[in-house]
Amino acid sequence: MDPAVWYELRLEGSAGTSRGHAEGATEAIAIAESGRLCSIASGEARKFATEQEASEYLLKTTLPGHYRFEVVLCGYRAAA
Repeated sequence: MDPAVWYELRLEGSAGTSRGHAEGATEAIAIAESGRLCSIASGEARKFATEQEASEYLLKTTLPGHYRFEVVLCGYRAAA
């Protein structure tokens, strides 16, 4: 996994999500390493190497039954 680029599962409407961008959200809630919800500011958000890995995890967890999530690209890649 490129340490500068990863994916997170964020609550729809949080910063970094499509709806969050449209609404100007500045805070974000994500799925933590523990499988619970956390603020991304806590540094405990679960990181995924690929978008597919994040999507597959989402299919296996029970949280989507209660909340809507979006896979969000995080970090950056240096220009070549």
